[in-house]
Amino acid sequence: MLDDAVGVLERNILAGRLRWIAELNETFRNRNVDGHIFELFARGQTRSKGFLLSQFFAWTVLPNYKVSLFAKAVRDQANFLRGNLTELIQLIARNMERNGLKWAWLVLFFEGDPPSRVSTLIEEYNRNEIGLGSVNTYSGAVLTSNNLLGKALVKYMRLNKLVSEVEDSKRKQGSPS
Repeated sequence: MLDDAVGVLERNILAGRLRWIAELNETFRNRNVDGHIFELFARGQTRSKGFLLSQFFAWTVLPNYKVSLFAKAVRDQANFLRGNLTELIQLIARNMERNGLKWAWLVLFFEGDPPSRVSTLIEEYNRNEIGLGSVNTYSGAVLTSNNLLGKALVKYMRLNKLVSEVEDSKRKQGSPS
């Protein structure tokens, strides 16, 4: 279920689901970033590449920030502690600095609810440059950080609908057409 959810997230990114806040136009699977494997890594910018009028608007009004999204499937959630999340946040912050990124997202996928100390850190996280989110791939429950980027994961990326999309795609694959 974890890998299915990551696959649906990737399809949503490539379909432009986050386009209202950023255009992520490159995705990579199983990307190694400083010794940590992320099942999905996406990068892009905030300036859209739409039609002529929207391109003109983007070039004259919007800043062109570099952005990235990191997604990790937590396969051993009993041993995933608050310190593990803090380490991932620090790793992303270093990556942002090294690559000149303005914003980044970290999405964690769990088979069940994340440990309570991890969910507390996600909900209380308020640094504006990194948006955090977690998805329970069994129930579909989503937690996000209390900042603009965290809220964008639900509003634009629709993380809260991800598990139902996984189930719908499985149902479509299983039924004869």
